[in-house]
Amino acid sequence: MSEDPQKLAREISRTMPLMTAADFCDRHAREIGHQEALVDRWRRLSWSQVKDLSDRLALRLLALGLQRDDRVLVQLPNGAELFLARLACEKAGLRLLTVTPTFRRAELAPIVQFTKPAAAIIPREYRGFNHHELLESIRTPELKHLLVAGEYVPPGTLSMEEIFSAPTEKNGGVERLQKTRYTVLAVCQAATTSGSTGTPKCVEVPLYTRLLTGCIHLRRFRLNSGDTLAAVTSIVSGSADALAYNGGCQSGARVVLLDHFTPEETCAVLERERVNAIPLVPTMMARLMAIPNLSRYDLRSLRVVVSHGSILPYALGAEFEERMGCRITQGYGSVDCGGICANSWDDPPEVRLGTVGRPLDGNEVRIVDEEGRDVSPGEVGRLLVHGPHADAHFFNNPDLNARSRREGYFDLQELGRLDGMGNVILMGREKDLIIRGGQNIFPSDVEGLLTQHPKALEVSVVGIPDEEMGERVCAVVVCREGQSLSLAEVRSFLEEKGAARFKWPERIVLVDSLPKVAAGHKIDKKKLKEDLRRTV
Repeated sequence: MSEDPQKLAREISRTMPLMTAADFCDRHAREIGHQEALVDRWRRLSWSQVKDLSDRLALRLLALGLQRDDRVLVQLPNGAELFLARLACEKAGLRLLTVTPTFRRAELAPIVQFTKPAAAIIPREYRGFNHHELLESIRTPELKHLLVAGEYVPPGTLSMEEIFSAPTEKNGGVERLQKTRYTVLAVCQAATTSGSTGTPKCVEVPLYTRLLTGCIHLRRFRLNSGDTLAAVTSIVSGSADALAYNGGCQSGARVVLLDHFTPEETCAVLERERVNAIPLVPTMMARLMAIPNLSRYDLRSLRVVVSHGSILPYALGAEFEERMGCRITQGYGSVDCGGICANSWDDPPEVRLGTVGRPLDGNEVRIVDEEGRDVSPGEVGRLLVHGPHADAHFFNNPDLNARSRREGYFDLQELGRLDGMGNVILMGREKDLIIRGGQNIFPSDVEGLLTQHPKALEVSVVGIPDEEMGERVCAVVVCREGQSLSLAEVRSFLEEKGAARFKWPERIVLVDSLPKVAAGHKIDKKKLKEDLRRTV
C-alpha cells in the first residue's frame, strides 16, 4: 500500500468511487431496494434485504464483544450467508479470515493456531462432513463464539437463522455501523492459500484492490447493472471474488451463487436464472461439454465466461465458444497478491483464448531473466507485477513478504512471455517446468495438444525423476466415459500435431480424477508428482 493514503485515495478515485462493497450495497438498498440482488439454493433477496440482514449480522457480532480488527473465521460454501458475512464484517470493522469448506484438520488447525480468530461462522455439516465437530476439536482459547449456518444448530452455538430473523436493533443500532465500518483503504479480508506445512500463508487484502479489479472486469467484459452474474467457484478468491462479489456489489447486478459444481446442475441454473456471465476454470468447461445432449439446455442468455485458475487450452476454449454460443475472456491473478491481467470483450479470439490479456489499469507487468533483466517481447521469463490491484501482503510473515518481492514487484514464480500487442501469455509455474536432458518443456504446451484428443477429458503433464535424463515426461489423463488411451496413441497424436519428439510423454497414467488443491479447483501437481514417484 502507498505510504501516502491521500495519494492512494486520489489514484483510486480516478477509476471508481471511494466506496466499499458494503457502501455500494447500502446505496442500492436506498435507490433500487425492491430489485432482486442475491439468489442461492435457498434464498432470493432484494437489495433492501441484503442491507437489512448484513446489518443484523454486523450488530450481533459487535454485541458479542468483538473489538475492531478482531478476526472472524468464515468457512462457508457459496451462498447468501457467505455474501452477507463479508458485508457484515466490512460494516462492523472486523477482519474476515476466509477458509474454503474443503479444508480439513491438516489445513485448518495450523491456520486457527496461527491467526487466533475470536469467532467463526461455519455450517454444522456440508456435503457429508461435520465442520462443527472439526472446529471444536482444534479451537483455541481465543475462539469464543461459533455461529452456525443452516437449520440444525448444535448446543452452545449461535444460529445464523435466528440472527437474520431478529428485529434490527433500535436506538442507534444501525447508526453505530457508520462509525465502525471500514473505509476502502482498510484491510478486511485475510485470504488463506495453504496451511498444512510450515507457517500458514494468510494474505491480508485491502478492500480497494479487489474492488478495482471488479470494476475493470465489468468494463472490459461489457457487463452492467442489468446483467445477472453467477459464481460456482468461491466468491472469496479469484475472478468470482472480483466479478461476482465486488463487481456485483458495485454495479447492482443480480448475483446467483452455486454452492457446488456439477455439470448438469450448473447448466440448469444458467438456464433457469438467465445468467449472462460466470467465471469457470477450464476443467469445468470440459466437464460441461461432456454432458450428453448438452443442447437440451437453453443457454442463449450466457454471453461471457471468464476463464481463470489455470491455463486455458486454446482448442478447448474455441470448442466451448462454438458449442455454448458465448464469448470467453480470461482473468489472471494470484491469491497471494491480487488481480494482474484480463482480456477485453472486443479482443479477437487469438487474444482472448491464447493470452490472459493486458495488465489491469494501473498495473505494470515485467518479464525478467534469472538476473532480473527485462527480456525482449516473445522471450520467456519470470513474471513480476506491481500496481494497485496487486497490493496484498502476508499476515505476520515479514520473511515471506521480503522473499516474494523484487525491487517493489511481486514475484509470481510463474513463467510467461509477451505477444506483439503487450498481452501476457502464460507458460506455467516455474516449479512445474520439465527439464529433460537439458531441454526445457513447458507442460502447458503438451497439455494444450493432448486435451484435443477425442478420448481425453482432462490432462495434466508432469516431470518424473530419471537418472539418465534428469526428468521424463508423464501424461496423467482422465478419459471420457467408456474410453481408454494408450501411450502409443498419445505419441501418434502428438506426431500428427507436429509436436517435437522430445516433448512426447514417455509414460501415461490413466486415472478417474485428478487431485485438486484444497483451496479450489486447480490441479494439485505437487500431489500428482508425489503419487507418481511412489509408483515409479
